[in-house]
Amino acid sequence: MPACADLNTENYLKPFPPKAARLIVTIYGDIVEPRGGVLWMGDLINLCAGFGVNESLVRTAVSRLVSTGQLKGEREGRRSYYALTAQARDEYHLAAELFFGPADGECGWIVTHCSDESRQSGLISHGFVPVGGDFYIAAERPGRPVYGAAFRSTALQPEAKEMRALLTSAFDLGTLSRAYSGFVSQFRPMTHVLKENFDGHSALLLRLALVHAYREIRLNDPRLPPSVLPRDWPGFDAHRLFAELYIGLSTPADDYIGRHLFNRNGPLPQKPDDVKARLISLAARIDRPLSL
Repeated sequence: MPACADLNTENYLKPFPPKAARLIVTIYGDIVEPRGGVLWMGDLINLCAGFGVNESLVRTAVSRLVSTGQLKGEREGRRSYYALTAQARDEYHLAAELFFGPADGECGWIVTHCSDESRQSGLISHGFVPVGGDFYIAAERPGRPVYGAAFRSTALQPEAKEMRALLTSAFDLGTLSRAYSGFVSQFRPMTHVLKENFDGHSALLLRLALVHAYREIRLNDPRLPPSVLPRDWPGFDAHRLFAELYIGLSTPADDYIGRHLFNRNGPLPQKPDDVKARLISLAARIDRPLSL
């Protein structure tokens, strides 16, 4: 079996290399945000190097993230540190709830009539889809905006063929299904890696690869009620696999973080309360006892 780092770069992160800015967002969301939001630039460069992203690309991407208000630079002597802005931390908290929070349960619907084109774009970016005549629909999840003439709605026959046909077409569930199926096919072999003895650095790279791929899909998931999804919906397997792998990789990965990654005050905390909460939430998804 190849080394874990080889498995990571060869099988678990595509395309090669990843977009630097997106990878940095993944690193800050998984590692840095729950540990205070600040990381030494040298550590960021070293982590990105594990995915074939060179120092020049990292520095360019960091500059862009600073210009868009997601990061802010801080210096201490000859070292540069980059911290999440307050606005970015709020956004990262919302995203973390998607990745590490409870599984999507049943919910109602929001139906709105909105003729303002600028607000229509805002609706689409928050999970709404058009269903004709300036009407838009979304699953009623936290954070959905309320534009136009909006109503709460309930599906009277959620399992009816006509309902599933409408939602499959409107929400492009075919594309989402293929994305989740691809994620499962790509990452299921990683379960065998968990049985091997490997170092914390490799575990961290593998976990970042896992989060990076899952993030790209989960952010595009409209989070429909489970009752309207097919019984064999691949998203169910993908969510469970993500939880199992994340938990399995976290002990060596978090140990490495606490020993080798730094903010201005020294090593990052190994397992602060926010990290423990993530692991407990993921364990609840798969009904697995967890000792921290």
